[in-house]
Amino acid sequence: MKKFILALAFMATLNLLHAEEPITPKTFTLVTTNEQNISIIETKEGFDFPEFKGKAVLIALFGHRCPPCIREIPEFIELTKKHKDDLAIIAIEVQSYPADDVKKFATSHNMNYNVVAGVNHRDFISYLADRAGLPNGVRLPFLVAINKDGEVEGTQEGKLGQEELEFIVEDLNE
Repeated sequence: MKKFILALAFMATLNLLHAEEPITPKTFTLVTTNEQNISIIETKEGFDFPEFKGKAVLIALFGHRCPPCIREIPEFIELTKKHKDDLAIIAIEVQSYPADDVKKFATSHNMNYNVVAGVNHRDFISYLADRAGLPNGVRLPFLVAINKDGEVEGTQEGKLGQEELEFIVEDLNE
C-alpha cells in the first residue's frame, strides 16, 4: 500500500511538471472599410471586443453575390439605428471580393455598421468556421451572436427576419 501511495505521489508530481502550458488566446485585428481597427481576443466562452465593451455583437459573414445576404442589409441598418448604444455589427465579406470593391459595395448599400473585406482576414474566417464546428465552410449568410459579456450564444446559417433579429439582440443584452 505504501508503494502505491508513493507511486501516486510521484505520478502527480510528474503530471505537474509536464502540465500543459497555458494556451495563449488567439487575437485578431480586423480592419473595416472605414479604416477602423476591431480587436478580437479569444476567450473560453467567446470573444472579447475592447472597442465594444458592454455591447452585444453580431458577426455576419456575407457575400456580395449572395441574394439573402443583400436582403439582410436593410435589416442590419435598422438594427444599428435602433440599438446604437447596445449593439455592434461586424459584417465580413467572404467571397474574396477585393477590399476596394467591398468598400464601394458598403457605400452603395448605405451600410452603417462595420464592414470588413474578408480577403484580408481569411485567418479569422477560417478560425471562426472551425470554432463553430464547420470545417467545410459556412453557408451564407452566417451569423454569430455574442452577448454583452462576450459569450457566444449561438450561430445561424441562413437569413433571419427583422423580428428574429430583434429578439436575438434583446436576448443578447439581458
